[in-house]
Amino acid sequence: MRRWLFWLLIFAFVWLLISHLTEIEKLVQTLQKGRWQWMLIAALFQIFSYVFYACLLWSSYQNVGLQSRVLELLPVTFAAVFANTVAPTGGTAGLALFVHNAVRRGQSAARATAGNLLATVAEFSTFTLILTVGMVHLFLRHNLKVYEIIAALGLILFTGIQSSALLLGMWRPSLLRRLLNIVYRFVNKVASRFRRSGLLAKDWTEKIATEFTAAASAIGSHRVQLAQTSGFALAMHLANLSCLYAIFLAFHNPVKLGILVSGYAMGFLFLNVSPIPQGIGLVEGVMTLVFTSLGVSSEIALVVTLAYRGMTFWLPLLAGFFLLRRATWVDKKDLKSL
Repeated sequence: MRRWLFWLLIFAFVWLLISHLTEIEKLVQTLQKGRWQWMLIAALFQIFSYVFYACLLWSSYQNVGLQSRVLELLPVTFAAVFANTVAPTGGTAGLALFVHNAVRRGQSAARATAGNLLATVAEFSTFTLILTVGMVHLFLRHNLKVYEIIAALGLILFTGIQSSALLLGMWRPSLLRRLLNIVYRFVNKVASRFRRSGLLAKDWTEKIATEFTAAASAIGSHRVQLAQTSGFALAMHLANLSCLYAIFLAFHNPVKLGILVSGYAMGFLFLNVSPIPQGIGLVEGVMTLVFTSLGVSSEIALVVTLAYRGMTFWLPLLAGFFLLRRATWVDKKDLKSL
């Protein structure tokens, strides 16, 4: 089954490349136009952003009592970008990879889930600060749109829902058990229709609730570690902002901080609220519109946005394709440790 799934993902990746071949050709042409020194610096900042994200996960795992290494999480991070793109399931495909990676090392799936939830909450919470600055700048320039406000509220709501899951584990474990029991009955009922009765074991609810509650409680007792986790999340966003600014310099067009933050904030916002996998097409359009509305020429706004998306999406997607096998492979030692 795992082998068929792997080849299915490869097929989806090939289809994605073919369906976006024109965009990829434009991207290559765009990258060639920029000054290579600044493009190289932009690429380095983008690498730093993924390293910081791996550090964010490592710190989040420390909070919930899991042992991991940054270099071990880095390839899984790229593979998760690939999985979330070719298997659009609202980010659950990438989450499954991280949980699988933890389980193959003999760690708890529930704690890994809690750790990834904490990482996402930290990522979005620190981004809210950047988003606020960007929206204030757009408001003062009379360029803030209604759909941008709605998208921001949607992201805040999503962050609140994920935070609630951790808070339930801390303060209302009994309610968490009841919710998990509903999931248990629903999954097994659906599985029975496909003649796969008992897909989840009888002790699944108790086991997951106990592990998740312990992980959530551990988060509350590591406040210094929480500050470190937030610091890595903020560093990741700052590295992305630096990457974007370096690309502006590559095309001989330095911009003010307000313009830079507004464009980045809207791009990251619609990347995460878009129903389209990784916001392909939508993010490019929104960022270009924001930059042009703030006085950047349409030509520069377009080439900078395309180059930035190439750095932050297409190149990591390609890396994730090659690292997927490593992130999902389970050898005999892994099986013995479970």
